[in-house]
Amino acid sequence: MTIRKRLTIRFTGLVSSIMLLAFVSIYAFCWYFISSDFYRRLDRKANTAGDMLIRHKLDAQLIRQLNRIRKDQLPEQKIIIFDNRDSIIFITNESLTLQIDKPTLVTIRQSKKKDFQQKGYYISGIRFMTASGQYVVIASAKNIYGDEFLRRLIWALSSLFVLIAAITAISGWLFAGDALQPMQQIDYTLSAIFPQNRSERLTVAKDDDEISRLSATINQLLDRVAESFRLQRMFVANVSHELKNPLTQISSQLEVSLLKQREPEAYRQTIRSVLDDVRELATLTHELLQLSQVNKDNAPGMLTDVVRLDELVWDVRDEVTALNSRYQVSVSMGTLPDDPDQLTLHGNRTLLATALKNLTENACKFADDGRAQVHVSTEPNTLIVSIKNTGASIPADDLPYIFEPFYRSRQTADVRGYGVGLSLVSRIIRLHGGQLTVDSKPGEPTVFSISMPH
Repeated sequence: MTIRKRLTIRFTGLVSSIMLLAFVSIYAFCWYFISSDFYRRLDRKANTAGDMLIRHKLDAQLIRQLNRIRKDQLPEQKIIIFDNRDSIIFITNESLTLQIDKPTLVTIRQSKKKDFQQKGYYISGIRFMTASGQYVVIASAKNIYGDEFLRRLIWALSSLFVLIAAITAISGWLFAGDALQPMQQIDYTLSAIFPQNRSERLTVAKDDDEISRLSATINQLLDRVAESFRLQRMFVANVSHELKNPLTQISSQLEVSLLKQREPEAYRQTIRSVLDDVRELATLTHELLQLSQVNKDNAPGMLTDVVRLDELVWDVRDEVTALNSRYQVSVSMGTLPDDPDQLTLHGNRTLLATALKNLTENACKFADDGRAQVHVSTEPNTLIVSIKNTGASIPADDLPYIFEPFYRSRQTADVRGYGVGLSLVSRIIRLHGGQLTVDSKPGEPTVFSISMPH
């Protein structure tokens, strides 16, 4: 069931319930008022007949004659008087049959007065106390006009209720459609968005309502999706480019070697060159494999080591300086805690070593003098490692993208590498619940900072 139908049904049900309650109350009030008024009239008839016949001892025939000539007679009015032995001593309009059983007479004598209905007649019974005993006076009649009014009233209220319910349902359907029209527009716009027109966005109204906020949120989601598409295309393009170069070189060298017979030494040189290209492919494949494996889903099974951060920094320093005689790494320690456990964290030692090694090697590689400075410090519940070098700063336009896979700026286009290192470092730090930031400005050292909970 659509939201529009549900809203219409609920709105119609609510209004109909209120109207039904109001109409039932009106009918009940009218029924009570008309019935009470008619019973009061019957009560006066019974009291008048009792006073004349029982208290004033008027002649019964005279009373009957007075009743016939009076103009205020009720429809099918009948007066019956019973003595203390439940025998009828007076009756009018004998052609009308009205049976009053003895339990009813007993009840009237006990309660002094009783109003009730029987076979369409309204009946009022009154007890009269005299020295000769208890008398019961019964006055009955049909409330023709009152009952007819109530029948017409119930038909009028029922018809009005159906009409109001129908109007409410139609109005609710129109109002719900008007309220949901922005949602339908959102659905239409989103259904028309495809890769070729993914730049299209929803219109955000100036009104700060739920629809406007939803449209803004969806636009932000579409922006993230578009960015993911862009990064995916860039990733595929870069991977294809990085794989194409060594494969092309391997194919070209082998084809050249097969063109004619050569000396054994020439074949050995070709094999060594092809082997270098294969190693490059293996290195690239290994880095891609590492990049794909480092994600949040694998965190519970990977972060099982207790790593001493200061010891890890010294080990990384030795590894980086062994890579190139030009590289020089200096390590400094800030104010360290008295408790050595404050320098430990739960994680994966191999991955953390890879992250620190990549950052430190990059710092040495892009430094003017091949030097990198690693600084370890602590804050409450946080371990901080800063890696600084001097050299050309990272262009401001490149800073938002340096952690994307295979991103290579113009500054690093001639440097050997695949552009995977910083992306891998970023994922490793996020996997450990940490944060990686970079600060690079012209004329100032470039600093990569890692903050992780100990």
